[in-house]
Amino acid sequence: MYAKTLVLALFAAAASAAVIDVRQNNNNNNNNNNNANAAPDFGNCSPEISFELGRAGRGANEGTFLPVDALVAQGQQDALNPNIITNRVCDQLTNVCEANQAAKDACRAAQDLVAGLGTKDATTAEAFNNALGF
Repeated sequence: MYAKTLVLALFAAAASAAVIDVRQNNNNNNNNNNNANAAPDFGNCSPEISFELGRAGRGANEGTFLPVDALVAQGQQDALNPNIITNRVCDQLTNVCEANQAAKDACRAAQDLVAGLGTKDATTAEAFNNALGF
């Protein structure tokens, strides 16, 4: 009798543990899905970039890219290559902006878009900014 009761108790305990584990996994999956579906929050920064002709130290017909946000741009020189600036923006979202994962993912997707365009003009900055909702 004692052995049957012990086996039943162990079976019940195992079943309860399985139910708890399934609930915890479902909650974790729901939380991960909620984070994955979260709206981009760029934290303390704006991820926009600008394109301008004739910045200081450049020729009048030389167009360069630079982050618009002073926090993102701090220490960054303008660049002829937009990929340098989009990389800076995406890195700064992690380093100083306190952006959420959705914002970081959106930035990497916009960065890939710019790399695929192969352009180096105002339309490049517009494409990056538009991809991020700006």
